[in-house]
Amino acid sequence: GTPSCLYWATLNTGSDLIWMTCRPCESCSRQTSMFDPFQSSTCKSQSCSASSCMELPCHGCTINELCGFRYSYGDESFIAGILATETLLFDNGASTTELPGIVFGCVHNDGAPNPALLDVPGLVGLGGGPLPLVNQIGSSIDKKIAYCLPPYSNENNSMGQLKFSKNAKFSGKEEVQETDGTRWFSRH
Repeated sequence: GTPSCLYWATLNTGSDLIWMTCRPCESCSRQTSMFDPFQSSTCKSQSCSASSCMELPCHGCTINELCGFRYSYGDESFIAGILATETLLFDNGASTTELPGIVFGCVHNDGAPNPALLDVPGLVGLGGGPLPLVNQIGSSIDKKIAYCLPPYSNENNSMGQLKFSKNAKFSGKEEVQETDGTRWFSRH
């Protein structure tokens, strides 16, 4: 956003949506580290006729003609809010890359939250649909991404790695996996 703020987010390979808990949020389990869209000059709510709104499986129009959504997960948890765009900044320690117009869900209700999501204010979807981060920034990263995620149990609170572009490489044993006709390259 503008001005920029640092937020932690969970990476989720099974989700297509990027989202942040947003102020105001009367029905959110987490009441700290929330994004305030009214404090950012680059955050723009999406209309219910926006093509990005149509990409969501459960969407509709609010009273103000904004794109309202409800996004459900396999464990019956859900989030609901308004679809928006924002400028994201990525800092690799040596340089910062600014990516404007990234579509994300500004969550105002996190009904029946998954306990794993209570510790972070947002989620970065890395799934295969049209709205995950990779598909939104594909042209700027040569459509290449590599990630190494800690186990779900993650008792040691270890961190994963996410790499973009031609530098998206890890060392180790190479393996190509195929799921539903999509080829995945991984290293162990």
